[in-house]
Amino acid sequence: MAKKAILLLLSVMAVSGVSPTVYTVGDVGGWSSLCVVNYTEWAAAIEFQVGDILYFEYDPGFHNVVQVRREDYHACNAKNPIAAYSSGKDYIKIKSPGHYFYICGFVDHCKLTDQKVDIRVPKHH
Repeated sequence: MAKKAILLLLSVMAVSGVSPTVYTVGDVGGWSSLCVVNYTEWAAAIEFQVGDILYFEYDPGFHNVVQVRREDYHACNAKNPIAAYSSGKDYIKIKSPGHYFYICGFVDHCKLTDQKVDIRVPKHH
């Protein structure tokens, strides 16, 4: 179902002239507490734009993706999520400029292994 939704989204955007980029969070390392991906460095190297798509790939038995507010991002607190994802193959479209904060909500993955990412999207590109 997720594949159909993303294909439809990409088709609509292609017709409208918008060309989004799909970014696999963590590149080949994916979204994991076991790899050596520095998510802060990964995100800082990319100029995200409205319309881009974040793709989180992970083992849903060991990880999830929780969108949180800034203060919860810094505290690694997943108790008050804006959104939560657990399919293991999550596509999240960037709909507006700003900061988007994501953490792994599994026990201590955020705190002990820094499994969190801050996506910054500028107002004008």
